[in-house]
Amino acid sequence: MRAAVWHGGAKFLIEERPDPAPGPGQVVLKVDTVGVCGTDVHITQGLFPSTPPLVLGHEFSGTIADVGKGVPKRRVGERVVSDISSHCGKCDNCREWTISRCQNAQRTSGALAEYAVGPSQSAHSVPEGLDLETAALTEPASCCLSGSFMFPMPKDAVVLVIGGGIMGLFTLAFLKRRGARTVILSEPVAARRELGRQMGADILNDPRSEDLKEVVMRATNGRGVHLAAEVVGKPELVARCVSLTRPRGNVLMIGVCPQESNLPSDLYDFHYREIGLRGAFGRGNYFKKTLQLLPELNLKGVISARYPLERAYDAIYDSGQGRGVKLVVKPNG
Repeated sequence: MRAAVWHGGAKFLIEERPDPAPGPGQVVLKVDTVGVCGTDVHITQGLFPSTPPLVLGHEFSGTIADVGKGVPKRRVGERVVSDISSHCGKCDNCREWTISRCQNAQRTSGALAEYAVGPSQSAHSVPEGLDLETAALTEPASCCLSGSFMFPMPKDAVVLVIGGGIMGLFTLAFLKRRGARTVILSEPVAARRELGRQMGADILNDPRSEDLKEVVMRATNGRGVHLAAEVVGKPELVARCVSLTRPRGNVLMIGVCPQESNLPSDLYDFHYREIGLRGAFGRGNYFKKTLQLLPELNLKGVISARYPLERAYDAIYDSGQGRGVKLVVKPNG
């Protein structure tokens, strides 16, 4: 099979590798669609720890091509979307934290290749009527759905989402579904703001031309929002969320800030106003639930461009430059 192998920095090579063989409890997937994740971008920029050579790609869908011992043969040909890893349900992390942090997890292989291999448990059947491209959005969407349940949703809540990329769009959609009365989306790219409206945003803000604080104070009678979600991954925007949150309001970090980042915020003010702060990293226990919810969302136009395997790095670079909303790679054409 062909695979796009990352060799550090911006260097990717298309290499011929042996076709994967499934071990016990595993399946081999013919990869259909791979979503480019911010983590992939950060890895190539040196902002997320990873060691080359490596096949990247963990948001993917495909068709089961082969199965290992213990997996029913009838799964061959099944349309599936793959979770990153399996879970045992018995370890401390599964019981006390989340199944997505299982201490005994088996991971799927990188998906920027014609075939990938992983646990049968991680390959979830795609519902009828849901195409494989949309199904590939399950992993990023599940991170947002998990984050949306980090805090209770007050009655008549006003919510702020900073960042209108794919994660911001899913975050606002799920917060709206949870009962937020008003959702404000702050995003400088016009096309993303319009998709925000499609996904349920009530107020759109272009931070380059309209002061976000004024928008928030108008919408909240000067009190600040009940919940502010940072979905970009910049410490200064997390601090911005803190400043725009009402007393005893909450700040949700879905964007991943670089390692060793500090919060540039007045901790006296943070303490005095009793602000809550939570990180939301990963899928939590919501992967399967998210897959069932995707058909209920209006995702028209969310996938902005499709790249062949040979242009995997172009897809990652373009994503890092904010071109489009969700970029995907099609390893098999």
